[in-house]
Amino acid sequence: MWNRAHNVSKPRLIDVDRPASEAVPNDPDSDFDDPAPLPPKKRAKKASKPNKHIPKAVPRINACGVKNLDRTLLELRDNCPNSQVALCLLSESLLDVDAVRRCAPVSIFVAKTRDGTSYRLTADEDDLDENEFMGLFASGPYDRADPGVCDEIIKHLEMGNYHYVIVVDASERGTNLARLAARVAMLKWTRLARDGEVAASILMGGVRYELAPAPTDAKWKAALERVKRGRSWAEVREHAREWFLSL
Repeated sequence: MWNRAHNVSKPRLIDVDRPASEAVPNDPDSDFDDPAPLPPKKRAKKASKPNKHIPKAVPRINACGVKNLDRTLLELRDNCPNSQVALCLLSESLLDVDAVRRCAPVSIFVAKTRDGTSYRLTADEDDLDENEFMGLFASGPYDRADPGVCDEIIKHLEMGNYHYVIVVDASERGTNLARLAARVAMLKWTRLARDGEVAASILMGGVRYELAPAPTDAKWKAALERVKRGRSWAEVREHAREWFLSL
């Protein structure tokens, strides 16, 4: 007869006298045996550097209209706190405009035409007669060439490296006539400096000068391109009159 006892496994005998060195280690348990993860390293905070104000390059001779005069003057003050500003008005009626009155105590002068009368350009005016156009370059008879608007502007610039001039016309933003007058003055100033007649500084307290924006009207751009051909200021005036008479 089949003996069921033959199927029963014999109990395993454990020798309690075996040395510990022969003991089989238990299987590792990751829940208890893994080393605890290290805390993430904190990045060292960089020392914050104070924001250094870098002055913006601003024109020594700028141009604007009555609507953006406040902004133009504020930008100049922000970038050149020590600036001394003069306003060159292309209309004597601007003396009564609030935007100009708020600019006090800056120096203000009304530009004169070639025949010595004050400019009276209106807000919607985009053209100049001969006296008004040529007055930007010189005044008086053509054979004498007395100082013009450009010379009056340069006189203020030459007072010191921190003197600036803003040309203002009666339009909203001065994109044509004011810019034309500013560019003519800058042209003469750079010519005088080139010829050694004035000590024109191109660095004013570390601030580089730049040109005022060019007029937007193609006609006035063409006028400036024409007059720049003159090698001397006398030739510049001749080119200016020839260009005006050719219109």
